[in-house]
Amino acid sequence: MRTSRPWSGDAPEHPLVVGVEPDQTPQVPTRAAEIAATMGTGLLCTWVDGTQIAASEGLVGIDGTLPTVPLDPDRADDDDTVELLVARLTGVLAPTGVPWALEYRIGEVTRGLAVAAAEHGASMIVVGTRRPGFGGWMNELIGGSVAGHLAHTQDVPVLVIPAKHDGAR
Repeated sequence: MRTSRPWSGDAPEHPLVVGVEPDQTPQVPTRAAEIAATMGTGLLCTWVDGTQIAASEGLVGIDGTLPTVPLDPDRADDDDTVELLVARLTGVLAPTGVPWALEYRIGEVTRGLAVAAAEHGASMIVVGTRRPGFGGWMNELIGGSVAGHLAHTQDVPVLVIPAKHDGAR
């Protein structure tokens, strides 16, 4: 795990842990920010990269990062992905005034979000619905529903932000 972006303000107690990913629509972090503002807390945006694994158990780089390798050896490394995600989230969340941070984790998504919630004393875990189309359906068929797994295994509430449909909010 490595924190990819520190808190934009004071780190709140009991933030909302929000599952984010690079190709996600801004709807999930935007709605989560509205809820966090109402609750008087912040967002710990957590990207759990299921395509990476630790290069070596217990090995941490001198900069505090955990060296990783892709599960697919043919996958091209894209070191800019985290920076691009930070830029997208900054554009979406800066206007809200809600304190936020981005945490990058590797491994199984459900476990990564659960560990982030436990480590930070989260008051809630927020996730979006699966991606539309065949790819999203296949991911859910193979790995199951992240929201479903979380709802059945967590002590904190799990909120699912529905996908936007034709002019719906």
